[in-house]
Amino acid sequence: MSKWLNGIARFIRWWDWGPGKIPVLCTVSFYVGLANREVSTAFIRDFILFIAFAVLHSALGYVANDWGDRELDALHGKPNAFASLTRDQGLAALAGLLFLSVLSGLPFVLRPAVLPLWMGWVFFALAYSLRPLRLKERGAWGLTVSSLAQWCLPTLLTFAAFSRFGGWDMIVFTLAITISGATLEVSHQRYDRVRDLSTQTGTLGSRMQALKLDRLLAIALFLDKIALGAVLVVIIVRLASLTIGPWSISPGLPLLGIYLVLFAVTLYEMAQSRQSGTLLDPYYSSQRSATKFLHETLPNLGIPTYLMALATLYQPVNGFLLFAFLFWRLVLGQADWRWLPRKLQTWLAR
Repeated sequence: MSKWLNGIARFIRWWDWGPGKIPVLCTVSFYVGLANREVSTAFIRDFILFIAFAVLHSALGYVANDWGDRELDALHGKPNAFASLTRDQGLAALAGLLFLSVLSGLPFVLRPAVLPLWMGWVFFALAYSLRPLRLKERGAWGLTVSSLAQWCLPTLLTFAAFSRFGGWDMIVFTLAITISGATLEVSHQRYDRVRDLSTQTGTLGSRMQALKLDRLLAIALFLDKIALGAVLVVIIVRLASLTIGPWSISPGLPLLGIYLVLFAVTLYEMAQSRQSGTLLDPYYSSQRSATKFLHETLPNLGIPTYLMALATLYQPVNGFLLFAFLFWRLVLGQADWRWLPRKLQTWLAR
């Protein structure tokens, strides 16, 4: 069974998108549930169905990308899901995944705004990678479509699926997550720049000079930090306050406190890297830092865990989802959460 599951994970490139995308959608889902004050069994049912929907559609986008990149990945020496399959086998696998994706969306199709957003998601996810459009090789258009398909539309779909479409909180969440997704895509294109140049692949990263690309990523990383702060402000403003004794406290304040400390430290790290003439990239670096913790660990582990725990306080049955999420991220995924407490211990010991 384990070998079979690992084979599926490799085919859909789970590790390239699952640990970074699914936690963000968990955050949006539980924010909507808490904002609607509806985190009962009906919410849990919809959450499980929606995450299955999101997983299948995200997998479809990445598998379609591998189909479109078969020859290119061979030139780059990169692994490809279709490398060991014939053309007919590959088409059958792609068609089967598309069929499962369609089935997964049926529970939500009658809810307002879901159908057009769903169709848009499928179209842009496929148009990004597949000919005749293959928008990933259209420079800035490729970056725009990737951010739209992978982050903007899924966020809007989450609000629509949980019946909270419209409103300023949806707008802030969508803009913030799109900015974060675009930042990740710029980082990815910077990482792949040399290989894309060697095969004359027309991505934005290969078309820009290295120095300009570094500057673009530095700006995007700063905007990413601001976007995360904006999400936390929405959580503070929109979620009901907790009453603890005589005090009424916004449940988002602890998250904001952690964010502000990390934000201050990351500015110091940015200044240091600038002085050394390097760029600290939290997404394609193994170096543990406040910057990596702020951009990766906090949004992909800290915030969804916190919101799930808050939902568990209101409805204990959510504890099963919280346990499953933590088991996935900490045990199976080995998410690095220990950096911050260790760093704080070091600072306090000085």
